Amino acid sequence: MDIRRLSSGTDSVYRLFCEYAEGEQVYKRLSREEFEAKFFECEKGYEKVFLCADNGDVTAGFAAGMIVLDGEVSYVTAILVAREYRRMGLGTALISALEAAMKTEKTKKYEFSFYNPQSLPWIVPGTPHHDHPGYPGVDMINTGYVFMKDMGYRDYAYQNSYYHKLENYKMPADIERIEQEAAKLGYAVTYYDKNRHYGAEECMDKIGSAGWKNTVLQNISTEGAPPLLIAEHIEADNGMARMVGFTGPVYVQPSGRGYLAGIAVDPDHRGHGLGKLLFCKLCSALKSEGAEFMTLFTGETNKARNIYEAAGMKIVRCFSCMRKEVK
Repeated sequence: MDIRRLSSGTDSVYRLFCEYAEGEQVYKRLSREEFEAKFFECEKGYEKVFLCADNGDVTAGFAAGMIVLDGEVSYVTAILVAREYRRMGLGTALISALEAAMKTEKTKKYEFSFYNPQSLPWIVPGTPHHDHPGYPGVDMINTGYVFMKDMGYRDYAYQNSYYHKLENYKMPADIERIEQEAAKLGYAVTYYDKNRHYGAEECMDKIGSAGWKNTVLQNISTEGAPPLLIAEHIEADNGMARMVGFTGPVYVQPSGRGYLAGIAVDPDHRGHGLGKLLFCKLCSALKSEGAEFMTLFTGETNKARNIYEAAGMKIVRCFSCMRKEVK
C-alpha cells in the first residue's frame, strides 16, 4: 500500500469521498469543482496537505489537513478509509503520515476542531438535504471518534449542533410574555434604523467580540445589506432608541438555511430575556423571508444554548474538538 501526497484530486479519490458522504459520513456531497477547492486550492496564510493511500488503481483511503503558516497549530480536516481496508493499520498509517507532513518548527499541537480554517459542509441526517456550512469537530457517533482517541487525540471541548425546521415555527407563549414584560421597561426588538438608533459601536464594545463588532458595523454601514435585528431601549428622559443587542442579519442562504452571524446583548441590559426574544424574532423573520430551516452549533457549556432551546431548536449531532500535543 502506497501513501503519497497529491496536489490535485484523482477520480478515484473523489469517488471514495462521494461514496461515503451523506451516509456513513455526514459530509455534504461536493461537486468535483467544490472538492478541488476545499482540499487543494491554495489560500493565503495556509498550506493544504492531502495524502492518498493506493492499492493499485484503487484508492483505499485518504487524510487531509491544514498547516497554519507561522502558527503553532496544524489541523486535521478529514480522514477516510474504505470499509474493505479497515482494521489493517491503514488509518493509523494515514494519520501518522499526515501529522509528519504537517509538522513544522513551530507546530505544538494537532487539532480536529471547528477552529480549522478549512471546514466542510455537512447534512443533518433525516432531513430533506438541510445543511450546515461548517464541520465543528469529530462526529461522536462515527467510529472515527474512538479511532482518534486511540491515536492520542483528547477531547477539550464539545459542540452541540442544533436544528429547527421553520415551516411551522410560531413564537412560543413564554417568549410572548417576555416581550410584554420587556416592553414595560422600554425594550423592544426591531430592525436597525440608522435614522432612529444610536450606540451601535458602544454596544458592540461592551459585548466584547471584535469579530461580531466588525460584522455588525459593516452591515449597518453598507447600503442594501440584509437587515439586522436589534434590541432597542427607549430612554425615558429623551425618547432616544439605544441599540443594546443584535442578531442576524436576516438572510436566507441558497440552500434554504436561515443565516446567523451571531447574537448578543449588552451586559448592562441582560436579565430581561432579550437574547431569547431576539432569537425567536429572528426565526420568525427568516421564516417570513422563505427560510426552510436553521442550523447552528454552540459549546456544551455555553449559556447561549438556553436561547436556542427556548426557540424550539433540538440537538441533532454532537461533535468533539480534539487535540494532540506534538512530542
